[in-house]
Amino acid sequence: MPGKNLQLADDFAADYDASVLQNNWTGPQVLFELLDAELSTPSQLLDLGIGTGESARRFSEAGHAITGIDGSEKMLKQCRNKNIGDRLICHDLEQVPYPLENKFDAIISNGVFHLINPIEPLFNEVKRLLKPNAVFAFTFEEAGNTEKLIEIETGVWEKETESGVLTYKHSLNYIQHLLAENHFTVVQQKQFLAFRNKKSDTDFYFTLIVARLQPNR
Repeated sequence: MPGKNLQLADDFAADYDASVLQNNWTGPQVLFELLDAELSTPSQLLDLGIGTGESARRFSEAGHAITGIDGSEKMLKQCRNKNIGDRLICHDLEQVPYPLENKFDAIISNGVFHLINPIEPLFNEVKRLLKPNAVFAFTFEEAGNTEKLIEIETGVWEKETESGVLTYKHSLNYIQHLLAENHFTVVQQKQFLAFRNKKSDTDFYFTLIVARLQPNR
């Protein structure tokens, strides 16, 4: 994440889960429902941007082995307190390569892409870390209404929130290009109401994609 985003994540860590519950964050449930059918138990699963562990929790409870990586040590502390994850690593997702060499059956990244830039190196790392035919499941905020956003490259828009967080939206074409470039085939795709910010009375929709790495790549 950009440096200020990481600092704000640290500052927000203790209150994150309560805020998520307040805003009815549905991402973890939707992700599990779409991805679980693609996995054999037990699978080796890597969560990019694991945070406090809520997206990985259901997979852990289902018997999968969880490795998590996140740039916020305070978020990881919350995750450890919940005993989610067999291995947790503090590392900025914008800095590649990641300190991992083992191959995974699945990689997830939920509610992360709108907070980091660029995401292209992340896709390259996912390809490196997945077994052939393994799956990558991720969410992103699809570019629809780009009012008050700045297009920083074709298909990528940036906005700074009132709290100083830099956020990003991506066009579906941009995401599809990254997947094709890294030899992924989309197997499931769904747009869903991710959460409702009660304070601003705003609905936020995310797109979830489950993609399979083509063999011999």
